[in-house]
Amino acid sequence: MDESEPQVTLAAIVLCAGSSSRMGRPKALLDFGGKPALTRILETARKANIHKLLVVLGRQAAEIRAGADLAGCQVLINQEPERGQLSSIQLGMSKLDFATDAALVWPVDCPLVESSDLEALRAAYVKGRRSLMRIFVPVYGGKRGHPMLVDIGFRQPFMELKAGQSARNVMEANPTQVMEVPVSHTGVLLDIDTPEEYVTARKLWETRPR
Repeated sequence: MDESEPQVTLAAIVLCAGSSSRMGRPKALLDFGGKPALTRILETARKANIHKLLVVLGRQAAEIRAGADLAGCQVLINQEPERGQLSSIQLGMSKLDFATDAALVWPVDCPLVESSDLEALRAAYVKGRRSLMRIFVPVYGGKRGHPMLVDIGFRQPFMELKAGQSARNVMEANPTQVMEVPVSHTGVLLDIDTPEEYVTARKLWETRPR
């Protein structure tokens, strides 16, 4: 980061409360290079100097706690994960205070995001918030991916969403406050829901630039 740019404090809300029904096992524990996906995500966040880490778990909490290193994380339990991903986003956002400038909303099935992607989002946030941009989304090949970065002062629209809605509803209602942030690889588009998609993700991981 340019030394002239103001320092900002980011948090990451990692969403792990889904049932992983199509995968047949917790997506948080899928192996990438000898480490669980969740551990990889947390390491990537720390590499980008993001140390306020909130991990939202659901019915598989005990198994995930036993299989991933959650040291230094604030673990939140979604008591109603059946309400969907939105309920986990709202739970995570409700636990942040204004000591945090913005929060990444990071599904656990996106473990191939790189620290460089997070740095790009951070840089875009520092510049974009001056022009009232509030949501920052990584883009590769013209497609939006994950994780999105949300200004903490703009969380209320997310908190007001109802069952059946999603973060997309907020972005569609506030298009002039959404900034697309180009990144250099396909990892931000990854979405692992099935064993077949996991095989594809493993191949991407194994052939990534070192």
